[in-house]
Amino acid sequence: MKKKAATRKVNLTPVTLLRISLGVFFILLGLMGVLPTVEESVFSLTNTFLYLEVVFGIVEIACGVFIIASMFTFFTRKIKYTMSVLILVFWAARIILSKLVWGFAITSSGIWFKPDFGAWLLILSCELIIATCLWINVKAYES
Repeated sequence: MKKKAATRKVNLTPVTLLRISLGVFFILLGLMGVLPTVEESVFSLTNTFLYLEVVFGIVEIACGVFIIASMFTFFTRKIKYTMSVLILVFWAARIILSKLVWGFAITSSGIWFKPDFGAWLLILSCELIIATCLWINVKAYES
């Protein structure tokens, strides 16, 4: 008698769809950071430290691959939880760098937001929504 190979069935739940969309987002964002001819537009880190775009791009690709692979592989729940926390911390660091370190300048004539306050606030809200999705992913793996 022939044994069937062990496969893992993925249930299509809201958290599963969230993980798929987060994984695809991180892979695409990472590719845009690594490829020199593609502009990340609203999610670019800075125009002055282009090597950081490449470094962050590689990490973002790895994050996206892990998020998607964790649905189809047999990583332990502890590994999934730890990696999800690390991805959330990475994203929080990215927000701090892009919005608080490089996102505005204080001059003698006032505070200047890059590109402007409305766009800065809109992009920050998008990044916070992604952080919330990552937090939901972490909570789903919590024991």
